[in-house]
Amino acid sequence: MSNPLEYKVQDLFEAFVYMRRQGAAPDHALQELKRLRPIISTAEREQIANLIRQWEMNEGLHHPPNPGAKIVPPPPKPVPTPPADTTDITCPQCGKTNPHHAGYCYACGTLLIKAGAMQGTQQFIVEDEGLTGTTFGSLSNLILKVQGFDDAPIKLAMDESKEMIIGRTAADSVLVPDVDLTKYDGKDMGVSRVHATLRYRDTAITITDMGSVNHTYLNGERVYPQEVRVLRDGDELKLGRLIVRVIFERQLRRIRPS
Repeated sequence: MSNPLEYKVQDLFEAFVYMRRQGAAPDHALQELKRLRPIISTAEREQIANLIRQWEMNEGLHHPPNPGAKIVPPPPKPVPTPPADTTDITCPQCGKTNPHHAGYCYACGTLLIKAGAMQGTQQFIVEDEGLTGTTFGSLSNLILKVQGFDDAPIKLAMDESKEMIIGRTAADSVLVPDVDLTKYDGKDMGVSRVHATLRYRDTAITITDMGSVNHTYLNGERVYPQEVRVLRDGDELKLGRLIVRVIFERQLRRIRPS
């Protein structure tokens, strides 16, 4: 069964046209399309390729953008819908059992792909830009909204090469955390100096408790020391007694020409 939030061929084509009209080069626009769907079938790939080729010939390459022009694509070719597979998935990394619809292991964040899921498809689109609530795209920001401090959210641009420390500072602190919760009453709320770490990997954001004194909780469930858990858009973190809401902020519509 298809995902109702999944980008269809027409959605991908409209996103491409939008970026081209904003001044993006064709190659750049295509690369950004690859952040909208993890997998695309051969038939869909041919459809969108035909639509893009037709648009580039009629408008993109030879004519200036015409905001009033209405592009009517040809009807998509029918694609058979395979029967739904409701078999649970076992994570190849940690062995945890995940629901059949999971894209990432809830425990360690490993990308989950069912056997045979790639047959008859091409790896055309590689990233989802957060549409599933789990996937974190390279054009996204991580927002941490501390309860009681709604007017001072913490905005983080995640980097796959860097692990970010969540904690607080003190007068004798040697290490300054990347996410300093001191001014959010971190000390009084039981936040440790090195409480937890955030990491961006495989299009997912993970959190690991670093042996904090007052513990870390994800949606009410304790995250044990050194346990890696995947964050989702809308999750609630509890660091000691400090409650933090997790928000994935997408930036697809902020694309500018390179």
